[in-house]
Amino acid sequence: MLRRSVAELLGIELATGRRIEVTSVGGGRTVAYVHELQTRFASNIAYAVPFAIAESEQVPNLLGRLHVFDWLQVDFDGTFQETRIAAPWLDDEQRRIWDFLMETSNHILSRWPETDLPEPAGTAAARFINRAGQVVASARALLKMQACYAAPALIRTLFELAMQFEYLMDDPGPRSEQYLEFTHITRYKQISAIAKNPTGRISQQLARSPLRAEGEKRNKMEYERVLPKFRRKGTSVWDKWYCMSTRDLAEKVGWGGEYRFVFALTSAWAHGDPSSTEQVTSDPFTKPDIVFNLCLQYYARMLLKLADTTKIVLTSEQYKGLKAFTTQFS
Repeated sequence: MLRRSVAELLGIELATGRRIEVTSVGGGRTVAYVHELQTRFASNIAYAVPFAIAESEQVPNLLGRLHVFDWLQVDFDGTFQETRIAAPWLDDEQRRIWDFLMETSNHILSRWPETDLPEPAGTAAARFINRAGQVVASARALLKMQACYAAPALIRTLFELAMQFEYLMDDPGPRSEQYLEFTHITRYKQISAIAKNPTGRISQQLARSPLRAEGEKRNKMEYERVLPKFRRKGTSVWDKWYCMSTRDLAEKVGWGGEYRFVFALTSAWAHGDPSSTEQVTSDPFTKPDIVFNLCLQYYARMLLKLADTTKIVLTSEQYKGLKAFTTQFS
């Protein structure tokens, strides 16, 4: 909605537009004429929008939902006192894919408690699925904010989660126990590293804690209990719960070629390689459509693996849809 004086400023002949009557909340009526006006919302967003230009000057200039709030992302950020306008982060086809996967995910997760996946496999699987869901949510936030330059790290994380989950669910009983017990190895190493840092604030808080002595004793006891399962030749300890290199794990689950491709393109980002600074706009893993497809693909693989292992019944459409995700990588 625009008041009459705007038409005069823009040199628009008011009555040449389509005549309508607009009713206010209070019941008053205003005659207006609809004109298509080229409108710029941001430096890279401009298109024609239908505006109702009133005969009266006693109306506010307003942006409505039609072709504005139903097309664009508008973020009112009170913290930084800024308003951000951006193009939609999904097209119609991607939105259908997103909706399908979220609906299928809800279907599987709602029926999961009814299955008989024995412990500790249930606990281990839940950790994987929950973590994957968190990473997908993070990727969604990057896509929504059009900040995909940080996406390679998330893609790599999802790839490793999906690959480890594939391995875990191929023999869920003993592998789940091994996975959960590796927590004691990681926790002991982390706490030891914090305690040995003489200047860190967390280290200082830990040093002053009255619970430190008992906690360190308990952590060390659990560490020594599970240590034999993860000891390598000599005195070294595996840094992976699956007791092999990530490359070997990829080969074992049949993802060797995919591993080489994903790691070749994401290692620079994960390790601060100088090439990562020149890949900000050229790396395929920063392209929104590729980020979208890969993140959903790895999450879909995990959902399908979970459904197959726990015998959760899927509709034909759900099964074919998830299966399509597992075969689209190239």
